[in-house]
Amino acid sequence: MSQEQEVHPATPGGTAYTRASADARTDASSADTNYGDTTRLRADASPAAESFLLFDTWVLGAPVNNAKLRVYATTGSEGTLAAWPVSNDWTESTITWANRPLYSGGPVLHTPLPIEDESWVELDATEVVQGDGLYSFGMGMGSSDGASFVSRNSTLESLWPTLYINLEPSNCTPGTLVESHEVNLPDRAFYVSESSPDSRLSRQTSMWVDADVGRETFLSFIIDPRGRDIKRAVLGLRSRDDGTKHGPKLYNVVPGTWTPQSRTWNTRPQLEPTPIAELGEVPPSTRMLMDVTDLVRGRSGTLGTNGTGFRLELGLRSDSSDGVEFYSPYHGQDVYRPKLTLYFDRPCPP
Repeated sequence: MSQEQEVHPATPGGTAYTRASADARTDASSADTNYGDTTRLRADASPAAESFLLFDTWVLGAPVNNAKLRVYATTGSEGTLAAWPVSNDWTESTITWANRPLYSGGPVLHTPLPIEDESWVELDATEVVQGDGLYSFGMGMGSSDGASFVSRNSTLESLWPTLYINLEPSNCTPGTLVESHEVNLPDRAFYVSESSPDSRLSRQTSMWVDADVGRETFLSFIIDPRGRDIKRAVLGLRSRDDGTKHGPKLYNVVPGTWTPQSRTWNTRPQLEPTPIAELGEVPPSTRMLMDVTDLVRGRSGTLGTNGTGFRLELGLRSDSSDGVEFYSPYHGQDVYRPKLTLYFDRPCPP
């Protein structure tokens, strides 16, 4: 295990991110009403509701490798979310259903996954986000079973709509291969406690693992290889103030046991009997790295724009009473959050 060097946003070869600079929901039932100052966005077919997001990608300083749009769902739905590019000719304080910008062509972003409450929804925006500039998206659902999402007016800043952009390395010479990497953030993460077996410990800034109290942590990532040969896959977790001499073990979740209801000790996902990795000693305030290449290489599924993505579901369990606390994705600073980094060789663009 080792410490990880964090990449500053907008650094060539790294990951830039920008939160929405404007967002608003629109409702067909109140076609002339502006909802630009509400704390929740909405996507629904009946009653019809659409939401709109604006992002400023500033000066990226390098070509775009890939881009992901992430929104945080506060309610679940059996339906799936779609987003589409629209013009930037709208403002948060004046947009309504009657004057909202309509889809005018271009790639439609979508995911086949139903929406889970207290989870991030991730859409591949690579075909739309090609460089510096302003990007606006409409967001809706074809199902009457709609869902709500955190807006930038919420006090929960870490859950605001965000556009993540992986950039090409600065040493990318046309016609050659260069090592690139892509940072993936969890779409679901939580811990459960045996002392509160029926409680959902929602949106905690820490993830605990302990045998004494009985606490386990779960997190999942949506991964889309998109035809790339993954050379390495590294999971990074950052410990908080207190470390441990006996770190937890990392496990695969038994397929099919993680459901939208799996958020308490009594309903938690089942773990495979054999661990993937063991952390050993975990110093305080240190990013611990675990090689999970074998879990990622060669796998495929049906998620993502290219239909090759899959969801990686992991759990942490300890057999020691000397527990440990990790930062969760709900922490306000991106530098502390769990991350899964994929490394691959990529042809440099002409």
